[in-house]
Amino acid sequence: LLGFHVPSFCDNFLDTVRNTMEVRIDPERSAIIRQGRMTLVQPFPISVDFDGLAREAESAMVADEMTALRQEHALEGKYVGIGMDRMDYTKGIPQRLQALDRFLEDSPQYQGRVLFFQAAMPSRTEIESYQDIGRQVESLMSNINRKYGTGAWQPVVPLTRQLSPVTLSALRRLAHFCVVSSLHDGMNLVAKEFVSSRVDNDGVLLLSKFTGAARELVDALLINPYDVTGFADAIHEAIRMPAEIRSKRMINMRKKVEDNNIYRWAASVITDIIQFE
Repeated sequence: LLGFHVPSFCDNFLDTVRNTMEVRIDPERSAIIRQGRMTLVQPFPISVDFDGLAREAESAMVADEMTALRQEHALEGKYVGIGMDRMDYTKGIPQRLQALDRFLEDSPQYQGRVLFFQAAMPSRTEIESYQDIGRQVESLMSNINRKYGTGAWQPVVPLTRQLSPVTLSALRRLAHFCVVSSLHDGMNLVAKEFVSSRVDNDGVLLLSKFTGAARELVDALLINPYDVTGFADAIHEAIRMPAEIRSKRMINMRKKVEDNNIYRWAASVITDIIQFE
């Protein structure tokens, strides 16, 4: 049994095997038959521990951290956005910052009223391409803050260090919107972690249509990270979205993640193995 995140990945693998090996493909079973042996190729969309993340989000430690962050960054009356990623060239962090720049330029009435936390944890720092993306992201954040910032307000708060689970949960709870702008991603669990943490049924998820999660979380605002103007418009839409619509969308997404949590994912893999045998 061979599992991929989404059905299109299964189809791509079957096509590749068909074109490169002497095998027989059974399309009805999504199976490969070679030398008398069969391999099933199935989609298993991985997920997160929904209940665990929700419990943590409601904890006293997270509430205290939210209070501390509000005071430290003067968040009262501001729209808070978050991006949480490894510093990786596939995550679309430069495109996200370019969209934020365009949004602040096109909507000057929000200057001084929007604060974006970019948590980009260091990753594979010994590899040159990862060093390059780190320098690019740092430059973009500095330019945005220099272009729009004042003595009392900087639009981007860089968090380029490892953050504790409590701090990450607090940021997810504080955010009016969360941006997941991957250029390509098999699933993306950041999106599901954000949804799981929103025990208040609030917040807006801006989600790249190039993620596997976009197939499940259809109530997110789906974005094309390469379309800077459309991306900026989506940020504007997220900020202006009425509370009733935000809540309805979040309830639907939370139900989806709760019903298909990490334990359900593991059980589905094991069940298919047993049935296959």
